[in-house]
Amino acid sequence: MTQALSEHIDYLSLPGRNALYRQAIAATIAPGDTVADLGCGVGVLGLMCLESGASQCWGIDESAAIHLARESMDRAGFADRYTCIADSTFRTQLPEQVDLIIYDHVGFMGFDYGIIPLLRDARARFLKPGGAMIPQALDLWLAPVSSDVCRDKVTRWHDALVPPEFHWFEGLDRNTRFPHNFSADDVLGAPNALGHIDLATDEREFFRFEATLLIDRAGRFDGFAGWFDCQLAGDVRMNNSPLDPASIQRPQAFFPARESFAVEAGDEVRVSFRFRADDNTIAWTIHPPGGAAPHKLSTFNSMVLTPAGLVKDPARPLALSAAGAARAYVLSQVDGQRSGEEIIAAVLAERPDLLPSEQAIRDFVQGVLARDCSAAKPAA
Repeated sequence: MTQALSEHIDYLSLPGRNALYRQAIAATIAPGDTVADLGCGVGVLGLMCLESGASQCWGIDESAAIHLARESMDRAGFADRYTCIADSTFRTQLPEQVDLIIYDHVGFMGFDYGIIPLLRDARARFLKPGGAMIPQALDLWLAPVSSDVCRDKVTRWHDALVPPEFHWFEGLDRNTRFPHNFSADDVLGAPNALGHIDLATDEREFFRFEATLLIDRAGRFDGFAGWFDCQLAGDVRMNNSPLDPASIQRPQAFFPARESFAVEAGDEVRVSFRFRADDNTIAWTIHPPGGAAPHKLSTFNSMVLTPAGLVKDPARPLALSAAGAARAYVLSQVDGQRSGEEIIAAVLAERPDLLPSEQAIRDFVQGVLARDCSAAKPAA
């Protein structure tokens, strides 16, 4: 719960963020409208909708924050108009379609927090014909950057204190997207519009954009920064640009070069940028000036290939892992009659070899029951 509180106070403390959402809601919602508040957290946006005249709001979140939302709405006097659903949006079914769906998980670069597939699914299942969405669209921006802090993030594995056997980890970090708050002094050239995503209509599964970054001053090219300019509703927009005093000051995304290189004023650095709508894999290619070899990087290259990753190959036959078999066994003991303690006792008696120690078995069974079970309804 501490993590949920920390995350939400960070959101609420972003300069101008709440005011912009209030403007977007006021420009969109009509008295009596119904709302789905996706990934609602503690219910901030849903509360704004109710205060603006919504008749009913469904708040959906699978984190512990949903319980804070329920208590907050009760304290605010909206318990009868705000229904909390403790589940994933993708697994949720609403009793009726709504007039507005609202969502605040705009990532460091806009798209990189699962917003595209989530809103695509929600608008198809939750939204009335002619209904509205907040946010509505994303414009993506790039700029060349030189930052000692960001460079240190990818060269840290060559620190004198790090044993040489682990220096190869730098290659993993070079293929990683990092959040960072850039200053105007870090930016080597004017920002370039990368691409536009219409969240209400875009059905693409794969996005590919190109940009040419013009260098305005000599320096060291460490990579590029990416950020969003988000259309919330109508002309109400929200951005996290490091160059805009009106920015909400959410960190930007930093994409490293394979290695830093020198640039001069007037140089051009071409960037190819690719990502899928339905996962977190981002690929970028940097073409240095003067015809130097391109830098090809991807977050896929920073992933450690595990048996779990191979499961994603739809052509492979599958079998339960040891943990999966243990989970299936525990769930087979759930019969709607026994309590959690009785199930734990049965597992300990019948399968003392399930895990290496009694405490490990207890913890595992409790975890499975907490995740996959609910209290049985009393008999009529």
